[in-house]
Amino acid sequence: KRTLSTIGMTLLLAAAQLAALMCTSYAFSLPSSHQASSSKSIHQHNHPSSLLSSSTQLNLSSQSANTIQSDVIQRLELDEKFARWKFLQQLLENELAHSDIEDVLLLSLSAYLQHGPGPKSYNNKDENGGNASPVLDEGQRHIMSGLIEEIVAASDGIGDSRFLHLLVLPQVDYASMTFDMEEEDQEEQQQQQEEGGQSDNAAVSILTQIEQLLPDPMEDEESYKSAWDVVIDLYGRESVRVKEEKLQREKESGGRGTTTCLENLEWRTLCAVGRVLIHYDFLTKGVLKEGIY
Repeated sequence: KRTLSTIGMTLLLAAAQLAALMCTSYAFSLPSSHQASSSKSIHQHNHPSSLLSSSTQLNLSSQSANTIQSDVIQRLELDEKFARWKFLQQLLENELAHSDIEDVLLLSLSAYLQHGPGPKSYNNKDENGGNASPVLDEGQRHIMSGLIEEIVAASDGIGDSRFLHLLVLPQVDYASMTFDMEEEDQEEQQQQQEEGGQSDNAAVSILTQIEQLLPDPMEDEESYKSAWDVVIDLYGRESVRVKEEKLQREKESGGRGTTTCLENLEWRTLCAVGRVLIHYDFLTKGVLKEGIY
């Protein structure tokens, strides 16, 4: 009996040691699993879609046609500063897909609302080429958040774009262009471009809100000039002068009632979007991420 008891005790002790060993092995396997989970979480956090505010995400989920294509940052390599310069240049030339322009604008503004500088972190003039990043007051935050919601809600089901296709002329199809046109035909084509066209009121309302986010030429002259300097560098001084003079002549003439020059409207729209992106650090920092200030 004593022998049997000793054997039983030995078996129980062995079982206990085996169980302890298994628990230890499982315990050591937890950090790698946890690390993988954390890595996945970090990757998701850094994805541009996480830059959207919760209210915007809720709005997007209820309107699948308006989902922001957050992969545009990776697809166009906009984490690189050179690629952002190229993006802005192509934007001014109307050489980008309109949906890409809108998605970058939405991502940039959404991120700036969440991660932009506050009163204690705005002083970064050296980092931004001499201009401190703008600190949004309550009024500006309200305009920016309202603009995001209105752009997202403005889809009419035409492709992936929401409002730009109503304000910007179709991209030039150079492959199908005829360059040996007669002079009379060229003049007729130019006249058709300059003729007034009917503009969409909702789209123009969005453009007006975009322009409200630009720096005031009197109160923030330095930032105002800085944005224009970048546009001139990218598009060319003479080209900008010609575009702005045509736009100014239309403004002074009061337009054509309910119609507007489509070419002028295109320039006004693309230039406003470009300057807003420049003003809110897209060129220097890209789409902002948490902790950047």
